[in-house]
Amino acid sequence: MIQTILSELFDRFSRKLTLREECSQKEYQYWIDSNPTYLQKDSIERIQLIKRLNMGGTNDVFFARNWIERTNGEARTPPRDIVVKICKYWAAAGPGRHHRLNMIIAAFQDEIRINNLVRATNIEGVVQSYGGGTAGRIPFLKMEFIPGVPLDKTFRADLDEEEIINRLAKLGYLANTISQLHYYQVVHKDLKPKNLLLCEDPNHRNDHKILVCDFGFAQAKIRESVTEYGGQMSPGYSAPEQAVQGGETLGEMVDYFSFGVIIHEYLTGYNLFPDSMRIFVEDNYRITDRYLQHLRLGRVNRFEHPKWGTEIRGWIDSLTTYDSFERRQKSPNLFHVAHRLRELVNETGFRDVNTDFLWNQLKEYGKV
Repeated sequence: MIQTILSELFDRFSRKLTLREECSQKEYQYWIDSNPTYLQKDSIERIQLIKRLNMGGTNDVFFARNWIERTNGEARTPPRDIVVKICKYWAAAGPGRHHRLNMIIAAFQDEIRINNLVRATNIEGVVQSYGGGTAGRIPFLKMEFIPGVPLDKTFRADLDEEEIINRLAKLGYLANTISQLHYYQVVHKDLKPKNLLLCEDPNHRNDHKILVCDFGFAQAKIRESVTEYGGQMSPGYSAPEQAVQGGETLGEMVDYFSFGVIIHEYLTGYNLFPDSMRIFVEDNYRITDRYLQHLRLGRVNRFEHPKWGTEIRGWIDSLTTYDSFERRQKSPNLFHVAHRLRELVNETGFRDVNTDFLWNQLKEYGKV
């Protein structure tokens, strides 16, 4: 009995010591080095954190190197560049703190499992996962490093014709990726420019493509502190139902809504709901009737094009329909959107890795 009491006391004490809102790179490195992953009797996986990639948020993200070495210190594989996403072991003080902390940890473990599922499906349009682990009490996820930029860094207004065509090809590839995720019943739930990476490396297999990352919301249970705002949505990109429904009841229509907003912003440089963030901040970072009313009536569709304007404007409007049931009735299937975009691009004589991929996909399906 004494042993049980002591073990519980020490466990509570160690958890309290580990609770840290902010940890340094050196501290994380210590935990990783102190808790290596043993792959075989004589093999250990090593991770060296190189540089922090984010500031703030519910997770810490680092550029790192990863290799396997023998227990005698001899390297077995050359180091590779990766990204390490570490779940912060932190919940704000207050009632149910440990329960909330357990929910955060469980949610991150869910993300690791979803990433492993996505990897098993062999969908190429996503940032690939290399699996997860635990350093002491702290879970982490390893992902491939994509040389490039988040999609929001590419936004600008007044695109010329050539750039619009180039971007339509990329959007076709992205639409297909989202469609494939839905085929395997994976709903992302947080599609936004910061979670889309444009690969810019001629030596990478996915150069010139938009890749989906961060599956932290996919199949997620409602929980606290999943975003910097303490809720499960991203203002200006998330569907209205994400503000009023539980996470487990949300379907693929939330991704349709986000994709519609992204199409518009990528082609025009302007957010489709221009006052959404301002209203959200003014209303003390809460979803209010005023915010929802803006999503219902405040859409400003700026896309214009002499040839494709009517069709693409129609997609944007239908994909961002306020009511999810009506959205489902109005919206084209994203697989069809992908190949319609390929057709529009190919009609101009333009082709690239995005349209070539979609053509090859149709050949695999036996449709051409």
